[in-house]
Amino acid sequence: MKRSTPKLQSQINDVSANYFCTAASGVKEFPEFVGVATVDKDFVGSCSMIIHRKEPKHTVIKKFFEENSKEMRMYFLECQDNERFYASVIDGIKKHLNQKTGKHVLQQHSGCEWDDETGETKSFNRYAYDGEDFPKLDLLKHEWTALTEKALATKLTWENNKIFFFSVVLPSVSLLQRSNSSLVSCHATGFFPDMVDLFWMKDGEEFHEDVEKGEILPHNDETFQMSIYLNTSSLPLTDWKKFSCVFQLFRNQKNITISLDKTKIRTNKATYVKNTVVFFLAQIKSITGMRSAEERQGR
Repeated sequence: MKRSTPKLQSQINDVSANYFCTAASGVKEFPEFVGVATVDKDFVGSCSMIIHRKEPKHTVIKKFFEENSKEMRMYFLECQDNERFYASVIDGIKKHLNQKTGKHVLQQHSGCEWDDETGETKSFNRYAYDGEDFPKLDLLKHEWTALTEKALATKLTWENNKIFFFSVVLPSVSLLQRSNSSLVSCHATGFFPDMVDLFWMKDGEEFHEDVEKGEILPHNDETFQMSIYLNTSSLPLTDWKKFSCVFQLFRNQKNITISLDKTKIRTNKATYVKNTVVFFLAQIKSITGMRSAEERQGR
């Protein structure tokens, strides 16, 4: 049976950005992941664990590269993460289709288009698997459409996974402290992707003294968590207002900042006191019970 060619090309309007990603499993002669970015068919860069970039023809893109070095760092980190991500996607599809061996290829075409006359914009995100159209995402309705019967199981899985709907998931950021003598933890949880930074600032500048940085850890829902600790034992209360914790997601322009404030710190001090009281009450009850038993035996 001849496989149909995936219809991954779209009409090019006045301005368009396109991202082509290809992941392979069991294909020794092809890299496990390759990504290519174009703007109006002008090659901008490619990624296969090593980012390749050439001087773009577009002056706008050229200016973007010159003024956004941090964005380039984000693309580099995303390139490193993409190989793992697409490998997990292929593994999931193979399980749905009961494919234990063989050569398999996953393609993704995403991007956006802008009509500079009408101002109309539209985005797209669609996949092909082993040469056949697979799911595509309606970015307005946040709904996946299975383009073949084989894609139904994958569509249902992706619909239950918010990571496939939202390219960015912002975290909840809070201050935690076990006791008054413990380090203050700035804890960010529930974010995606894991291309982030978490740091303390003092008077508007990054602060690294008396700071311990934790690792990025995964949740079961594919989001992540991270903590960074600040030693406040020798910090005068008058200086607390100078400090803040900043969560920075490289895909998002807005940082999440939380000021170092005692009233904002969540502690388990109350739980500790409660457990201590319960422990001593249990001990008193035990001792009282033992004495009562001894008195009864003495009688």
